[in-house]
Amino acid sequence: MSHSIQTNGDADLAADCRKWQARSAELLEERNRLAAELAQVRSERDSYLKTVHHFMRKELPAPTYTKEELLACVGQDQPLAEFIADLKRDMENGA
Repeated sequence: MSHSIQTNGDADLAADCRKWQARSAELLEERNRLAAELAQVRSERDSYLKTVHHFMRKELPAPTYTKEELLACVGQDQPLAEFIADLKRDMENGA
């Protein structure tokens, strides 16, 4: 009687062992997949950072406005989008 209980216990232990080995293999596979995905995301991030740094280093002429031009704007409610468009246009024209 004792022998059959021990055999059952050994079978249960072996089944548990196989189950945990399979789970361990799944987790290792997921870890490898995530590591590859992380490497790809880091590469993309580095590429974006290089692009941003390139444009930040680019020397753009500072817009110059006379005192009269600035005073003429006082009290005017120019939409922000229009103001930004004007700045961009001035920068493109080298003004």
